[in-house]
Amino acid sequence: MYRPSSYRPTPWDVLELEYCPRYLWLSKRHGVPVTPSMRAGKSAEPELRRRLAAALGGEPRPVYIDAGWAHGVVDLLVVRKSAVPVEIKTGVPRPEHKWQLYAEAYLAKAAGYAVTRGVLAYGERLRSLQVTPAELKAAETLLAKAAEVVEGPPPPPRRSPKCAYCQYRAICTYT
Repeated sequence: MYRPSSYRPTPWDVLELEYCPRYLWLSKRHGVPVTPSMRAGKSAEPELRRRLAAALGGEPRPVYIDAGWAHGVVDLLVVRKSAVPVEIKTGVPRPEHKWQLYAEAYLAKAAGYAVTRGVLAYGERLRSLQVTPAELKAAETLLAKAAEVVEGPPPPPRRSPKCAYCQYRAICTYT
């Protein structure tokens, strides 16, 4: 997909977009401070990766993929010409996680891998998701939307239960 844009979106941008478009815009303007839960998740990841490798029959490796207009690092379990994107989460399952995984599948497909499924790993619980052309098209659309949000004016605030613990609540005009 060609986009006349200077911003090249990542699967992480899709995660933030699905969480809250204003959060995405603010994070690109102000950065994302590392929270205690982020720090805890990062420290737990090596052990989770070892257990995940045993459960999947191989260790997912981080692969940088440049698809031209979009890019990112994707944890992939590669077998010959096919790949399974794996997203490791240490928190609770959230709906936006699947869209990050589908964006990663989109990048893997753009890199020439056959992709038919992806895995969300929540600690030791694995959730396998089928990757179809419809999910890949939706992920492409979300990546493009993320770039539009980042490059555009601030999205209007919207009230959500997430506002109560959002790290930007002090500077978001709605809260």
